[in-house]
Amino acid sequence: MPSIVQELSGRRKLGGLRTVVECPFKATVLREGPAQDSGAGAAWLAFLCPVHTVDLDGWPGAADHGDNGTMPCGTVLDYRPAEGRLQSHADLWLTPLTGVNPAAYGGRWSEVLDQADRVLLARVEEATAVGEDSPLQNMLAMMDVARRAAARGELGVAATSLGYCERLAQGL
Repeated sequence: MPSIVQELSGRRKLGGLRTVVECPFKATVLREGPAQDSGAGAAWLAFLCPVHTVDLDGWPGAADHGDNGTMPCGTVLDYRPAEGRLQSHADLWLTPLTGVNPAAYGGRWSEVLDQADRVLLARVEEATAVGEDSPLQNMLAMMDVARRAAARGELGVAATSLGYCERLAQGL
């Protein structure tokens, strides 16, 4: 008998693993994301505790299912293609943090990430110039990996690198 994760994912290959909240609790709810654009299965599955089931903005689901603590709260199994994962990063934290809107670049993720990297670097340099440490400093290495991967057409690698940046952005 297939597990609920297998059923809800449509047995699709996992595209990414993300942690969208920092929470010490185990999940009590498995939130099923919207359906994939093509084919069977949910776009993503999020494991949430009772608190985050209520207040996790940006992750509205199609349905919630009970969970018995199989994953930590905030774990997201992402089944979207790389472009969908990149857009999710942009929507949730990259555009709010940098002001870089992917729509302005017509889906050219290498250009989006180049510009976002320039914005972050400029902010770090501004902080350094006045003798301050910037928490954005920690993002620069992984943003560079994402930028270079996107330039090579490796959007999955870019999305994975942005997952690390997403965790850092949560602390800002």
